[in-house]
Amino acid sequence: MTIDTLAETLLEKLRWIAQAETVIGKPIQAGSATVIPVSRVSLGFGIGGRTNKGESSASGGGASVDPVAFLVINGEDVRIVPIQKDNSIVAKVADLVPDIVSSFKKNDP
Repeated sequence: MTIDTLAETLLEKLRWIAQAETVIGKPIQAGSATVIPVSRVSLGFGIGGRTNKGESSASGGGASVDPVAFLVINGEDVRIVPIQKDNSIVAKVADLVPDIVSSFKKNDP
């Protein structure tokens, strides 16, 4: 595989990882509210090759997706609920559920 083909393939795969749907997640319906996860996507890669005595090339890369907040939409009310860096995502979601449910009950007639 030529270095040009390798670079093109690698960039296409990274473009797929970093698509908008990765940063702004799919909406989740929770009663009358919609909760949308928001994430930070970080990408890095390296590529190299040589043509002396035969062609060779190599690449490497990595990606991380970190949840940073939830967008909560309930009727006309829109809130951003940040996720604290020192908590795990599972713990933070568990902590948010009672607050979100409580805020929905306050807004219902």
